[in-house]
Amino acid sequence: MATQHLIFDLDDTLIHCNRHFVSARQQFIYRMQELFNERQCSADEIDQLQQQLDLAGIERYGLGRVRFPDSLVQTYLLLSSRFGQTADQQTTREIEAIGYGVYQQPPELLPMAKTVLRQLQEQGHELYLYTGGDYEIQTRKILDSGLYVHFEENKRYISEHKNKQVLAEILERRHLDLRSIWMIGNSARSDIKPALEMGLHAIHVPDPGGWVFDQADLTSVQAGKLFVADSIEEVPGIIARHIDECQEDCLG
Repeated sequence: MATQHLIFDLDDTLIHCNRHFVSARQQFIYRMQELFNERQCSADEIDQLQQQLDLAGIERYGLGRVRFPDSLVQTYLLLSSRFGQTADQQTTREIEAIGYGVYQQPPELLPMAKTVLRQLQEQGHELYLYTGGDYEIQTRKILDSGLYVHFEENKRYISEHKNKQVLAEILERRHLDLRSIWMIGNSARSDIKPALEMGLHAIHVPDPGGWVFDQADLTSVQAGKLFVADSIEEVPGIIARHIDECQEDCLG
């Protein structure tokens, strides 16, 4: 089988991530309703405000560790002002702890993640990891989850911004044939769209109920070839069938 170069996303592609942020937001909303009376401020209103601030913070903080806790604190400050209450340091520290707590959760692999990676390596493919976030936090996830076995250190890329420019810089360093490169991830915005725009193959493994930031329209992207999988377990079969089809076309 022809060797392919497979670039995997980490969060919500190989390990669970968004569920920790959802849990933290729920904890935060409950605390806000305690402070400001749930009859004055609904859970949906708090959630929408926090997510707006979180998304707005991406331009400033990228995918680093500060953005999410800061969005919780800023939501608390705005609600305090709205309802004529004075924000206090103790509550602010409590809210920051909720936000930073998401980074303390032990990594939990998605079903079949290591099996799929092992299978792909046994088939002779080269594996790379490209993840957005804080370097220290993402590295700890890789080590604690055991994924370091499948991704050599010089094939791991961690960036607080994840876009077409960063992906292009990675590919430039590797000097690879674009026709043999695949991007596999859950984020239409950060993983799949940049890859397709650069002419790579891409396998989108959507995360139902995932982060709104990960959504993007892929229908207008024509340069690369898009595949969609229900789970990571389907990835080896998609790649194998594509290679077989290419070989048949060459013979034909």
